[in-house]
Amino acid sequence: MNPLEGLLKICDRIDQLKARSIDGKPDPQEETLAVQKVRALRTEVFDQLPSLTSHVGAQQLSDIELMLLSLLLHRRLLGDDRMMDGGTLVGLMHFAGYRRNESLEALDPSSRLRSGGWLHNQTHARGFDPIDTWFAPSAASLSLFWDRNPAAPASTIATGEELSRPFQDEEEYLWELYGWRNLCLARADALFPADTPGGHPSPRFRPLRQDARTALMRMRQRLGNTKQARNFRLEKFRHEHKLGMDHQLVLLHLLFSELVEGEPFISAIECLRVVSETRHDLFRKRRLFRPKSRLRREGIVLGVEQPDNPKVMAADLTLADWVTDELLAELGGPPRLDQKELDDFLQGGDSDE
Repeated sequence: MNPLEGLLKICDRIDQLKARSIDGKPDPQEETLAVQKVRALRTEVFDQLPSLTSHVGAQQLSDIELMLLSLLLHRRLLGDDRMMDGGTLVGLMHFAGYRRNESLEALDPSSRLRSGGWLHNQTHARGFDPIDTWFAPSAASLSLFWDRNPAAPASTIATGEELSRPFQDEEEYLWELYGWRNLCLARADALFPADTPGGHPSPRFRPLRQDARTALMRMRQRLGNTKQARNFRLEKFRHEHKLGMDHQLVLLHLLFSELVEGEPFISAIECLRVVSETRHDLFRKRRLFRPKSRLRREGIVLGVEQPDNPKVMAADLTLADWVTDELLAELGGPPRLDQKELDDFLQGGDSDE
């Protein structure tokens, strides 16, 4: 039995244990056996999955985090694409041998799973987070368990030292975000190519999607190793306004479109394409751009609706000036020179290279 199939069978057993408990027919011996199986997952399953072991950022995930993602994957493979509420997840994790408070902490809004883009979540207006929050695995988390993309050439794989290198300052982090945003733009072009019959993704799509995921996980890892990261205005802003990775990507796309490319107004449709990892996301993520969405409700993103077209997705979007000022507040000092620029400056010469 391959590792993935073994993992899914353990999830089957956990489902059955919960069903028996609800029916008033618990099986203590079977529960003990299931917990023993779960405790062996790290060596017998997780460490044996090539896609998980090679995925940037996955090694930082704990056993309880991987188990939560496994249960969501199991539900998806059963053909049920509905989101699962936090209370149900915590109940299943109990039969896997995890204390309820541990599972709640792993699903907390500030948790690594939610802040790192591993989970999609939706909280009811009057619900209690995370018990009444509904969760679904992101495309990035699904790829941990099953990714048939060929391995990247050795020359493109960063060393452990490069992956863990802290950011020198916030400017370096900003330009790293710019590179990630550009990869997401390329992914969007490949996901919705204009010249492909039937509208299918181009052959470039899957490698580009993986590149974008890898870039994001690499940034989050480097950020975690940067002592001054908590003082970065970009991160402070994200936490203060409780923005997820999709929110942040929309914000960055508008910021760089205006400052780097001279396009202050971007259509809502283009922003939707940039945050879509699958064609299904094109329908599901429309809510990010509604007038009552978090970005627009708080005045972070301003919508310019067309007078003759009331449709939400027909609006042009722009980043509010106060947001741009706040994000760039710490970048107003002297420019940071890279090593070559510094050498040229100290030598007093002009370079033609």
